[in-house]
Amino acid sequence: MSKRFSAFLLFLLIGVATSFAQVRVKGTVTDNTGEPIIGASILEKGTTNGTVTDLDGNFALSTKSGATLVFSYVGYITQELKATANMNVVLKEDSKSLEELVVVGYGVQKKSSVTGAISSVKAEDMQNRTISDASQALQGKTAGVLVVSSSAAPGSSPAVRVRGYSSNASSDPLYVVDGLRTSSISNIDPNDIESMEVLKDAASAAIYGASAGNGVVLITTKKAKKGIRRISYDFQLTSQSLGKTPKMMNAAQYQDYMIESGLIAKSTFDKYNVGADTDWMDVTFENSMMTKHNLSISGANDHGSMFASLSYTKNDGPIVTSADNFDRFTGTINADYKISDRLKFSTNNTITRSHQATVAEGSATGSVMLSAMQSVPNQPVVYPANALPDKMQDWLAAGYKLYTDADGNYYSGPIFQDSNNMNPYTMLAMGKTRMENTTIAGSTSLDYTIIKGLNFTSRLGYRFMDGNRYQYTAPYYSCSDLHPTYWSISANNSSSAYYQWENFANYVTTIADKHNIAAMAGMSFSENTNTLVNGSILGSAADLGITKDDVNYAYFAYKTGSATQSVSGGEKLKTTQLSYFGRISYDYKNLKSASKLQKDSLKPKS
Repeated sequence: MSKRFSAFLLFLLIGVATSFAQVRVKGTVTDNTGEPIIGASILEKGTTNGTVTDLDGNFALSTKSGATLVFSYVGYITQELKATANMNVVLKEDSKSLEELVVVGYGVQKKSSVTGAISSVKAEDMQNRTISDASQALQGKTAGVLVVSSSAAPGSSPAVRVRGYSSNASSDPLYVVDGLRTSSISNIDPNDIESMEVLKDAASAAIYGASAGNGVVLITTKKAKKGIRRISYDFQLTSQSLGKTPKMMNAAQYQDYMIESGLIAKSTFDKYNVGADTDWMDVTFENSMMTKHNLSISGANDHGSMFASLSYTKNDGPIVTSADNFDRFTGTINADYKISDRLKFSTNNTITRSHQATVAEGSATGSVMLSAMQSVPNQPVVYPANALPDKMQDWLAAGYKLYTDADGNYYSGPIFQDSNNMNPYTMLAMGKTRMENTTIAGSTSLDYTIIKGLNFTSRLGYRFMDGNRYQYTAPYYSCSDLHPTYWSISANNSSSAYYQWENFANYVTTIADKHNIAAMAGMSFSENTNTLVNGSILGSAADLGITKDDVNYAYFAYKTGSATQSVSGGEKLKTTQLSYFGRISYDYKNLKSASKLQKDSLKPKS
């Protein structure tokens, strides 16, 4: 029996060793003309193990024996081949991909004819991704584009950097949605996007002038496809949690550190020791859910098309309670109608309504995350009302505001040493910030074919935005020098009205089946009007600022006569812009492949 088992074990070990045997693969990747392809991707299927070809199309990669290698390059058909010691792979051009149209400024071009640096993200690239903001669709899908999330708050938009950081006032790119220029795309539901093109270099973005200094993101929303009538409903449920949190000291480690450093005496720990060992990161953050609903209807025939969608997104943030959350309703209607053989009418319209609640972040004394990191693990989240430490009893006797949970237990304060760091639960209870935003935007255009190859477009775009922000901070006790006994309330309203009128003509022709010429010329006029009104109420040591110490009275209507109040803004700021633009492009039969052109430009000249 033991011999059989030993033989089986030896056989198993040999099998395991064989399965992990490494093979060194070398080879070249070329196109169908024999030209090396520079930067072709070679990836071991099912892993992140991979490499790219050099200037001569050569590559080398260590893989598991029997692995499958995936060879790919933009504009070529992807191949999957079993790994061998020597591999010379020929990639065939994907004619369908090269003939695919990409959106450029005031027109479209074939991929094979594009000379600028343009990256494209299609609708299928956004499917099954847990994104709530359209900007997130660019992450990991566009080379050279940096998408940075500076906040995990629900409803926050990441920063997009197409051409690095600018010395100008802003580094944000210009967004153009169905021809409408805008500075944000947070009002668009990702499900309604057909494609996103990123114009990265000066050559491709120059058509938009100085406003394109940080790159341009062109967005085309969905329209119905001829011959397809569809009603679809998409639902997405996402579980969210913090991927990684800082590892903090436990109660014993904190006590030893403070005693040895001389910051807190051992007698203080003995006096207030309640056996607590609180993991503040664990009790401050929780798993949360995000839900997305999208209902769309589309249909098209020979005379026109119509696409309509209604979506709802709700995102509860990772902070305990419901202090941070976001919801958004979005309605979209896109339609076009063929008035005659030469005249076509198109319209794209979106309305968005969103609500957002946020918690304090980004400051030394006003950050829930920082409070969770700095809170003392030797004290509990709450103390029973009948077992308060003497320090907290003294604060109550002095008239300071301490907060309780639903059961009447008091949130713990800084009893071991005087500190302006606040219990995260106190910070959540003492104030709130709410924002509401409504956006109505769209564009309507007429396209007229003057003669074959010559098309004229007149387009009117509009955008109306209205936003309200409300914030209050109630009295609280943080430390001996930070314990306001009054309320502070602030609110603002911002509104803007923007419209643009553009007229441009596109001409495309081919001469002698060799010379492909495309020209475009036009003008654009835009006007933007902004209005901002701010108001605030601030109490004092002798005056709460409102008529009653109650959250239901934390509004301007309940201010006391002696409270400090201020109102600013109210004036209208109007800006206008008039521009003229044009573009001419030419190609001759497209004889050279993209990889050969790239190689010719990168190889040193003799």
